[in-house]
Amino acid sequence: MGRLVYLDNLRSFALLLGIVFHAAIVYASDIKYAIQDEKRSEILSYFCYWIHCYRMPMFYMISGFFSAMVWTKKGRAFYLEARFKRVLIPTMFGLIFLAPIQYYLTERINNPGLDFLPFLEFFFTKDHFQHSHIWFLVDLFFFSILYSLIPKAIFTAKIWNHIPKGIFRYITLVIFCFLFVYLFHTQIPKGESYYGVFKLTFVFQFSFFLAGVFCFHWQNILFPKNNSTVKIIAILVWAILVFLIFKELEIDDPLWINFQYANLWNRTLHIFLWVIAPFLWTSFLVYIFQTFGNKDGRLGFYLIEASLPIYLLHHPMSLVYAYWVREMPWGIWVKFISHILVVLGVSFFFYEFLIRKMKPLRFLFGLKSK
Repeated sequence: MGRLVYLDNLRSFALLLGIVFHAAIVYASDIKYAIQDEKRSEILSYFCYWIHCYRMPMFYMISGFFSAMVWTKKGRAFYLEARFKRVLIPTMFGLIFLAPIQYYLTERINNPGLDFLPFLEFFFTKDHFQHSHIWFLVDLFFFSILYSLIPKAIFTAKIWNHIPKGIFRYITLVIFCFLFVYLFHTQIPKGESYYGVFKLTFVFQFSFFLAGVFCFHWQNILFPKNNSTVKIIAILVWAILVFLIFKELEIDDPLWINFQYANLWNRTLHIFLWVIAPFLWTSFLVYIFQTFGNKDGRLGFYLIEASLPIYLLHHPMSLVYAYWVREMPWGIWVKFISHILVVLGVSFFFYEFLIRKMKPLRFLFGLKSK
């Protein structure tokens, strides 16, 4: 199996899409966020829920796929060394220098005279420390460690040969993720956390990481296939339908409400849609990127390398812009579009002229040495 360019590009797309998501959520109705504008848009609400329903599970599925590939090709030592250099280092850097900005700005809204240094003393304590947007790297590092501890024979056991290839293995992965998440959800509400790690979200995303590992060994879902146009259109139609129902349940059946107090059938359907939506949208986007994003090129290679540093940088900048622009008498779409352009422009500027060219910063942001 050679380099799968379309998966590299799809993973970068998932990260960079987060920039648009974090801009849109400032102006979206029906969603709570750290800093939000008084003017809200229902259109942006649908847009945010659409991204939310698949982006991070797809990212973790691809990460699990590449984890299995690297482990198989390079071995345990290479895999763990790469995880420490390319995941743990930027995680620690992000938690110390980038994560506090979100919570400082939200506190400043209620307490405009709050100084930064006293806030840091308050923030870096057991009861108040949070991960902000760095949560995805924290989880990814723990997933990598857990994966290294799992006997690899589980993923290659002969018992899986009894499951026919194709749709049956697809359904098997959906059922696995659903049961895995459903079982834990009966015991853990969504909002419960431990040192900033939200337990149910951790379990949910880890199920997709493991699904990605199986995708590598089974050559399923993320692996190149010849899909008919009719099949892809059918997947898209189902993905849209599932998304629309999922959005309504996200509002009507919040997952932070304990399982025991929720409507059993609504909650079961909610969790099933929470699981099936990423599979459907990932299948559709894999086809799109196999068709249109499967060629090497300078721009593609640039974005693949830039996506992680840009994503780490953009969130504090996005919040600073949201904090500033919320007082401006502009229209909502002017704010939203300018928000994206400013954050993208500043983030790429810092990447291009500082991070990309300085060895210490390349190291801190998880980039390979030139």
